Amino acid sequence: MGKKQYIVKFAGLPVGTHEFEFKINGTFFEQFNETEITEADIDVKVVLTKQNNLMQMQFEINGTVNLSCDRCLKFGDFPIEASENLVIKYGNDEESTDEIIAVNEAAGHADVSHYLFEYIMLAMPTRRVACEVDEDFKCDEETLKKLNENLIPDEEVNPIWEKLNKLKINKN
Repeated sequence: MGKKQYIVKFAGLPVGTHEFEFKINGTFFEQFNETEITEADIDVKVVLTKQNNLMQMQFEINGTVNLSCDRCLKFGDFPIEASENLVIKYGNDEESTDEIIAVNEAAGHADVSHYLFEYIMLAMPTRRVACEVDEDFKCDEETLKKLNENLIPDEEVNPIWEKLNKLKINKN
């Protein structure tokens, strides 16, 4: 599953709406350096609205990515979903921006793999604690135990924090 699989060919398509579907798994991420994703199960639906000199693409991304838990470092599946828009216009390739791809009229296609990668990376959760997402997921107790052993208690407690801790204890 190389990069060529994520090329949208619009040459010869009539004016109107066209749908494309992509399946993304772990091998998709191998072409990108410095990604923490090695496994994924993502469905992408692309709706291309073609006009005479402009095309609009709407991406609907749904699936799961396998990431390490922030709490125990054990890997688990995290759901992702995103909805993004991209505009394609005919012109010089150097005129491209983050939201607009400029393609040569003779090209007849656009490689959307880099955009898919960016959309997926932006859709990933910032807080990754798998047991909060999946009730069947159990954190690695051995890792949690080692982390708790390495915590060094504060010898001197600031009086301000002491009062706040008392309030916290009374609340519970």
